[in-house]
Amino acid sequence: MGKQRQLKIPNLIRKQGVSVSDDCVEIQQRIKTLNEKLCGLQTQLFQIKRNSYKRTIFPSKSISANEVFSKPENIVLSNSVAVMNRKLELLTVLTGLEVQSYSKNDHCCIVFHMQHDSNNVVKHGLRIEMKSGGNEVTESSLPVGFNLNEIIDDYDSILKPEYLLSVHKALIAYYDRLQQYESLERLISINGTLFKALDGSHIEVTFYMHGDDDNRDIKVVLILHYRVNDIRPKTYVIKTDLPEELLETLQQHCLLFRKKPLKNAFRHIFMDDGPWKLVNQMAIHKEHTATRPKRFRPNRNPNNDDTFRPEECSDQGEDEEYVE
Repeated sequence: MGKQRQLKIPNLIRKQGVSVSDDCVEIQQRIKTLNEKLCGLQTQLFQIKRNSYKRTIFPSKSISANEVFSKPENIVLSNSVAVMNRKLELLTVLTGLEVQSYSKNDHCCIVFHMQHDSNNVVKHGLRIEMKSGGNEVTESSLPVGFNLNEIIDDYDSILKPEYLLSVHKALIAYYDRLQQYESLERLISINGTLFKALDGSHIEVTFYMHGDDDNRDIKVVLILHYRVNDIRPKTYVIKTDLPEELLETLQQHCLLFRKKPLKNAFRHIFMDDGPWKLVNQMAIHKEHTATRPKRFRPNRNPNNDDTFRPEECSDQGEDEEYVE
């Protein structure tokens, strides 16, 4: 028999291969399942810690027992109402009109919002009755002297937007004329006298002026007429004793009242660049005022001669006989 070569153990294992039993396969499968469960539990633990950190940074709002849950439909409806209210407020600011109440075939209440320079909020209103088939203004809170009938005559129906906008325009012109009148009154103060109708549709200004070529003082009465919607005079009249040529020149200068506010036009014509100057009544008053002589007031110092008073002297004279 020939010699048989003996194989080494590693080579024998490598040649025959390693056989794995079924028990080992089950164990490996179980280990894999446990690893997956462990990863899931670690993920849950991470989420729990993360939520706990959120609660500490952003504490949850406690819901009171009386708080009612709002449905999404109610939230959308309330937001729509709030947006509509903001739009109505914006429309009121832009147009100056607000329908406060309306009932079909009954009444309609209109409020006019004034936006002129004032310390208080100014509003005016109209109540229009519609019961008898026709529209009629039964109640109003308009300013003193405001001529509403002049506006009504130009329209067939007082519920038309054009009529309401015309009333609002007339109210703006009313307060603008009053402000111009007050500004002119502060400008000339004691140098002239002013008179106006209640609504400012008629203004009279009386003052004295003198020209560059004539030193005498001339009395002038300036009369301005306004319509209900006007902020500049429609017509004006000048009453004075100037010659015709000078009067025509003055009337040409007074055309400036139709272009500028009352105070600015008056200053430009009669105070700044015009050929006529407003007479300063204060200077004339000082010239004609007589100076009174100063009243003599004796010095109350008993050591001075000014304090001599005859009533304090005795009745004894030099002619009386001396008695020992």
